[in-house]
Amino acid sequence: MTKLTVTFLGTSSAAPTRERGLPAIAVQREGEVVLLDCGEGAQRAFLAKRIGLNREMSVLVTHLHGDHVIGLLGLLQTMSMAQRTRALTIVGPSRLKEWIERTQALLQFGLSFRVEFLPARPGTVVRTRGFVVKAARAKHSVEAFAYMICEKPRPGVFFPDKAAALGVPEGELWSRLQRGRPVKVGERVVAPSDVMGPARRGRRVGYSGDTRPSASLARFFAGCDILIFDSTFKRGDREKALERKHSTCTEAAEVAKAASVHALALTHFSARYAGVASLVREARRVFPDTFAARDGMTVEVPQPDS
Repeated sequence: MTKLTVTFLGTSSAAPTRERGLPAIAVQREGEVVLLDCGEGAQRAFLAKRIGLNREMSVLVTHLHGDHVIGLLGLLQTMSMAQRTRALTIVGPSRLKEWIERTQALLQFGLSFRVEFLPARPGTVVRTRGFVVKAARAKHSVEAFAYMICEKPRPGVFFPDKAAALGVPEGELWSRLQRGRPVKVGERVVAPSDVMGPARRGRRVGYSGDTRPSASLARFFAGCDILIFDSTFKRGDREKALERKHSTCTEAAEVAKAASVHALALTHFSARYAGVASLVREARRVFPDTFAARDGMTVEVPQPDS
């Protein structure tokens, strides 16, 4: 079974704490990395978690606030110093490209690899080897986007009896069929659909970035396997959440419940709170399958039942 993991590299909000760095999350599958935001210190967290700097990678930036993007410059420079050769895809608000290019010119550093910048917009924004990434508008104080990382559909269930009945010998030809490739047996071509059930949906990871909750986001995240949502404030600090265009832990749980997600990860915690256990308790009253993300935590996303 192919593992799909989510590693929380930074889980604080605008200010880091002793325990929490600034926002960054790595989604990994078969050597491929999708990085969600890149706050200051992300490259050090990369090294601590042994995430290679030359891997197939896409970076998804939700919005142009410093705590979500300043670490990107350091990461790019470190990748180049490590002689990265693979192209890197960056998705984000349209002015992100201008910010990177101007700062790169001012600091006078070049790159050893090509960067492909794709402006974020509602709908599908990028297709990678293992994922289709979709975006939706978030509700924050600046232009902001939420993302859904959708694993490409898995092959259907393989039926050995059907393959044997069609004269396909066990071994390499069975493997080719399971990988979605037709095989030839004598004069007959056997298609994967002849010996396999319908394709099964892949896993889905949703990420809100900074946002107020909304019905449109609940629809966007419908049915995802894990939802990572802005939980900057406790329920009692809702006025601050309204003023600063963030969400409370309870509001995050309400979105998770409306979207019928499988699990909710609270993150982006305000540095004003010494601990977050009370935020988790508040959220669980609305959506029981809730946990608090912490720096360095890795969660494996299970395969869907169907």
